Amino acid sequence: MKMLLSVRGLFMLGFAILLATNIVVLSGVASNRSGKPDTQIILTERELRLPSRISSENSGLRLKINWRVLEEDTGYDNYSGWQSPEWFDAEKLEVLGFNVDIHDRAMRSDISYRHELPKEVFVVLEYDGETYKEAFNRAEYRLEKARDTISPSDTDAKRRKEVEKAANQLSRERFSTSRLFAIDVGLNPDILREKYQDQAHFIITKGLAAAKRYYDKNKKEVTGTIKGLSIKNIHVPLKHRQVFDTLLGKGIRKWNAPDPPRYQVELGYGNRWEPWMMSVQLM
Repeated sequence: MKMLLSVRGLFMLGFAILLATNIVVLSGVASNRSGKPDTQIILTERELRLPSRISSENSGLRLKINWRVLEEDTGYDNYSGWQSPEWFDAEKLEVLGFNVDIHDRAMRSDISYRHELPKEVFVVLEYDGETYKEAFNRAEYRLEKARDTISPSDTDAKRRKEVEKAANQLSRERFSTSRLFAIDVGLNPDILREKYQDQAHFIITKGLAAAKRYYDKNKKEVTGTIKGLSIKNIHVPLKHRQVFDTLLGKGIRKWNAPDPPRYQVELGYGNRWEPWMMSVQLM
């Protein structure tokens, strides 16, 4: 009898915890969506990717927020926060409260660089703006430069492969790569919104930033890196599932295929800087 009561008590406790958790989550959702959205923006499949595979055990569907950073021009594309943007220098890190003293022995390590513990910051994402234009121009320049190295009669396989690679990169830049770039970070979202007022092209959301230190003989400096966004995926409500289920029924696209987007999504970012799907339509 005591064991039965104990099991029943544990069940009731678990149910109460689950109920309380759901209430907290739903309250947060309601709070985020109350009032006018801070941002209301339309993105495409280029910026909101379907998953590469669907689990049969999970009926939920989420779109991945596909964002980029513009680094020093090395001739390659770099995605999603593991690299350092050109603008994320020691001065920016200091404003965020990081230790930028390259000679601080407490920050040294046996490896060439190390990350401090990341901090939550506000990240500014620019959609289809000047940063994307710069990325596109770089891709055009790489193709021109690669073509200049060969003549019509040139049979060098390596040089021709470089031209083919640059042409494919430009094609992807034109049709399929993300036009959403992280362009700034800060601690105060109101100051950032004052600076980036166009709510149809600038998203302010939460993310994690860290300092990266180099100590090798060729490089001694501190730069910043964006580790990721606090919310990386967008939940697809049941009322919008049919559009995506139709596309998923045709198979998963390759991530690097230069194919044009098939859908566009209207996102809202609320007063907690968290996104939700407002509408979706095929293109």
